[in-house]
Amino acid sequence: MGEPVCALAADTKVETPEGGLTVRSIAGKAVAVFTREPPGRVRFRMMQNVRKTAEQQPVLKITIENGQSFRVAPQQVLFKKGMIECRADGLQRGDALEPAFHYPPEYRFHADANGGEQRSDASWRVSGVEPGGTADIYTFAVNKTGSFFLSAGVLCKADEADDGVAAP
Repeated sequence: MGEPVCALAADTKVETPEGGLTVRSIAGKAVAVFTREPPGRVRFRMMQNVRKTAEQQPVLKITIENGQSFRVAPQQVLFKKGMIECRADGLQRGDALEPAFHYPPEYRFHADANGGEQRSDASWRVSGVEPGGTADIYTFAVNKTGSFFLSAGVLCKADEADDGVAAP
């Protein structure tokens, strides 16, 4: 197994059937998480081996265009539009991330954020990447898919599952 690719700050929320839960609150528990299968279907799969791996490490605060933000370690892998893997420390303002849900591409809609008409590109855009202080770091694997959604609606990569099913 290579370097861990899943490294969330303790206060970062993952999307579960019970709603958004901080990763620290589910350590050591069997909990389902929202994920996406390779063909694109979204569903819940079980997280495995949710555990703290480090204490008080530097993290990044990533803000997306809808105003939501989350904190992750620099090595956390997120999926850019097109399922392109990117470490958090490689993200830049304007990068398009894989969303949980989106309007169809080119769909025009009005957004509260700017009050004007926008056109969907079927992604969430990064609006900021900045130092996010320090935090305890948690990791886990996700059964079958190797990926999970943060409550902010962004798709991330999990570590390899213990059942031998590799992440996509």
